[in-house]
Amino acid sequence: MKKIYLALLFSVLAVYGYGQGCTDLFFSEYVEGSSNNKAIEIYNPTSSAINLSSYRVYLNNLASPTGVDSFRLSGTLAAGDVYVIANPSANATIQSVKDDTSRVTFYNGDDALALVKGVNDTLDIFGTWGSDPGTAWVVDT
Repeated sequence: MKKIYLALLFSVLAVYGYGQGCTDLFFSEYVEGSSNNKAIEIYNPTSSAINLSSYRVYLNNLASPTGVDSFRLSGTLAAGDVYVIANPSANATIQSVKDDTSRVTFYNGDDALALVKGVNDTLDIFGTWGSDPGTAWVVDT
């Protein structure tokens, strides 16, 4: 019986603690399909809506020391909702779920993406800024 109570307590603490650590937006999905079928999904893990006007996504391709392209988000993202940025030439399935389109989706598997708030508060990043890994970023060893 003691094991059941401990397991229940652990489950409650794990679920409660899971959502408590993240207080701002982050990349929740990176889609790189064939051709132009690319998209980025940004998630709001908070319990409040977030005004997106101070957020940007930067694309760093070809290992440039600065961002090659950027996209300013707009609107409001509801609590627990996602914002999808699609490639303008993506297929109908991706286009049907997009919130906007942008050139920041003109990436390959070896380009870095950063989600930035304000001037230089980097919230999340794919890859390593200014670095070229070759053909793709190492995901798992």
